[in-house]
Amino acid sequence: MTEGMSGNGDYIIRPATIDEIEGLIELRLVMFTAMGFDNEALASAIGPMCDYFERHLPTGAFRVWVAENNDKKLIAGIGLVIHSIPPSPKNLIGKEAYIMNLVTIPTYRYQGVARRLLSHVLEVVRSEGIPKASLHATSDGRQLYGSLGFTILEDSPEMILKLKP
Repeated sequence: MTEGMSGNGDYIIRPATIDEIEGLIELRLVMFTAMGFDNEALASAIGPMCDYFERHLPTGAFRVWVAENNDKKLIAGIGLVIHSIPPSPKNLIGKEAYIMNLVTIPTYRYQGVARRLLSHVLEVVRSEGIPKASLHATSDGRQLYGSLGFTILEDSPEMILKLKP
């Protein structure tokens, strides 16, 4: 196998390429459909998603790994954004990882694909010396994330203000 790829015989995990934007969007649509978004909302998001991928995949500002089956079909994906923050005593390098868009198509769920993708991304984050990784979990994902060491912050100081344009 080539560098950056791992596999178990049924699929390989590898970095996504700029040529796969359509497949990456299809995976995101699977995720957003499972989250309950309607067709109108999904359709309105396709253009902005495409623009984002075209701008940020080539620069590495948004990194994506995919699981590809033997037929070269994307069956799962995961995204990573590294944020630059001011260094602090707890984070001397001034970087934090945000993991997002972990999705597996329904026929491949509960077979360890998501676990392998997430484990791979956590290895990347560790190898870059980044001391903190965060994500937003759906109820379906909480058990997986917890089994890999993520904790749910009951009394989190995080507050969110949703602004409308």
